[in-house]
Amino acid sequence: MKLSLQSFVFITSSLGLSTINFAFTLPVKAAIQCEAGNIIYYPNGSLLTCILEQNITVQVSSSLSGISNFPCRGKSYISFDEKGQFHTCELADDIQITTGNSFETCSAEYRIYVSTSDDGNKSIICRQY
Repeated sequence: MKLSLQSFVFITSSLGLSTINFAFTLPVKAAIQCEAGNIIYYPNGSLLTCILEQNITVQVSSSLSGISNFPCRGKSYISFDEKGQFHTCELADDIQITTGNSFETCSAEYRIYVSTSDDGNKSIICRQY
């Protein structure tokens, strides 16, 4: 079978677009394992809160501040906003929060509160439980 250069470029480009689309939609389909009987949903059907079955790492991406990882403790509550964006959990491990040129340590067993504005600014607050 003979393929022209134009056909090859089209097929290669199509495969590349499929891969990019898959990479961006994958986090939306991420599963969270919650304990049975401890799951609460918003009226729109998105997850509000639940008790995690095990420790998980939540990754939050923002156009302005990049990617942040939050190790959430199993057997504790995790919460999301109405749009399905991560909001809060109890930390399983210590993390460092960098703001400008300074940083603070947020200790394991503290709660982390995360919000990302429409323009991409990420706010991270650490509070003792």
